[in-house]
Formats: sequence, structure tokens, C-alpha cells
Amino acid sequence: MLAKPQEFEQGLARGLEPLYVIGGDQPLLVQEARDAIVAKAREAGCEERLRFEVDGKFDWGALESQGASLSLFASQRIIDLRMPDGKPGRVGSKALSTLAERVKGGGESDIWIVSLPRLDNQLQKSAWFKALAGAGLAVRFNDVPLGQLPAWITRRAATHGVRLERDAAELIAGRVEGNLLAAAQEIEKLALMDLEGPVDAARVAQGLANQSRVDTFALSDAVLDADRERGLYLLSRLRAEGTEPLLILWVIARDLRALVALAGNDQAGFKKTRIPAFLARRYQARARAMPPGNWQRLLAGCAEVDRCIKGLGEGCNTADGGGRVWALLDRVMLHATRPGR
Repeated sequence: MLAKPQEFEQGLARGLEPLYVIGGDQPLLVQEARDAIVAKAREAGCEERLRFEVDGKFDWGALESQGASLSLFASQRIIDLRMPDGKPGRVGSKALSTLAERVKGGGESDIWIVSLPRLDNQLQKSAWFKALAGAGLAVRFNDVPLGQLPAWITRRAATHGVRLERDAAELIAGRVEGNLLAAAQEIEKLALMDLEGPVDAARVAQGLANQSRVDTFALSDAVLDADRERGLYLLSRLRAEGTEPLLILWVIARDLRALVALAGNDQAGFKKTRIPAFLARRYQARARAMPPGNWQRLLAGCAEVDRCIKGLGEGCNTADGGGRVWALLDRVMLHATRPGR
């Protein structure tokens, strides 16, 4: 049985479990849960942290050896195991089941964090997942329903010292279209402005318009205007400002999904992107500027960026993996802003 996020928070406040299995639709919530576990473990004196990214070439035998061995520097370690595709394979399944047995039998001294993608029914039915969930605490972090997003934004803003009126929270919710990472960054920008008193929608709009930081959503204008120079400039600025590549990818991929749908006369597909109706004509005009297959290939390029962000793909799981991610984003933007056919 999966625990709810609130149960995870309450349990963590009481103490640490030897094994956590976390996953869900929202990378922000999964990352913050991982950070909270690490912070709690470090409070308890656990300083050493080992991180592993599972890909097609992953050595499960080395992981088992690492898990079974004792650290030379600490009595307890944090072992951060990330599985972006949620598919450990036959060898990995056995290794994870062995880990679960060791934890359940009380023979594990380290703190394990196993991060997974969306915890769908198929994944939950696998023997290795059932074993892990039975030995530790498994938590699913779902999307926040759009109707509840303004309240979520209001609560999060309060933790950053920003008091939002309801119309302000609704403005941000409409702007980010359910992307919690985008919402979190909007709130952080407002916190930096040090606004006093309850903040309404007009002050949010004015404050965000006047800030010197580059707006991630300006990338959409560059794509729609086929402005290659501006698109590449915006990417370089966003990189310099430390913007998460995942947030940039979300904006570009959403636009490309809309263009793919319109290029194929798929109005239902366009509506699913939740792009405001008043922008439909701009997207329609841009969709006609290139053959449908071109937009499809660019969307496939976004999938490659996503894999690289997760540490998968050639050159992505290295010291300069971040540089590879930005190079791929530049390539997508370069082609997405082509003037026409």
C-alpha cells in the first residue's frame, strides 16, 4: 500500500526509515521528498551519500557489493538509487528483492532512497516493487488537480514569506498550467521582490513584468515568431541564471505538442495542451510554416533531452552531463525557430 505525502511528512518528523521508495508525476515533489530524507539523515549524523543512476549498462553487482559493504568513514550512509524508467530488468529485480529482504530482516544499516517515475499499476504489480514497498515506506506524489492548484500555490508562497490574494494565486496557476516546478520558480521570483502585505493579481503581473530575470515563457514567443537569435539568447540567459533545464524543456515541449496537433488538424490534441484559446491563431500560423513531420521530429528531440536530464544517453551521465543537456536544448531551439519550409 502506498503512503500519502502527508503520511510521509509525519513519519519523517518522527524518525527515519531504512528504505524509502518515492515516485510520481511531479519531479519537483519527488526531488523535495528526496531532499527532506537526506536533510533528516544528515541531522542524525549521516554525512556520506552515494548516488547511482540506473541505465541499460548499470552494474547491479557493484551496487549489491556497495550496499553490503561497510563504509570506512561512517557507520551509516545515504544510498540514493535513481531509476528514471522504472525498469530494473531481471538482474536488477533480483538485486532489489534482495535489498528488501535485507531491510526487512533488520540487516541493513544504511538509509536507502529508491526514486522511480510514475507509479502506475503495472509497476506496482511487479514483484520487486511489492518487496520494496513491504520492507520500507513507498510514497506516490501525484499531480495537484488544477482546481486545487491556487490553494497549493498560496500555501507554498506563505512558506517563502509571500501572502497571496486568491486572484494572484489563480493568475500564477493559469500561467504554469499545472507544472509545479514552474509554479515554484514563480513563487521564488516573488519572494525575491520582497513585496509587503497581501499581494493581488495586479501586483504579481506588474512585479513579474518588471523583473530583470528572463521569463521562461518568453521562449514560446521566440518559437512562434521564428526568432532564432532571440531563442538562443534566451536559452543562454536562462542557463546563466541557473534555471532548471526540466522547466525549459516543459515549456518547449508543450509548444511543440500544440504545433504537432495543429499541423495534423487535431483540435482535441491542441486543447489538451491547455494553451489559451486567444493564442490559437498564432500557433496555427506557426504550425503551417513547416511540414508536420518536422514538428514531430522536434518533439522526439525533446524526448532525447528528457533522457539526458535523467542521466541516460551518450555523454549524459558524466561530469559534463549538464553541458550535454544544454547542447541538446540549443539544437531543439535552433530547429524550432526555423523561419519556414
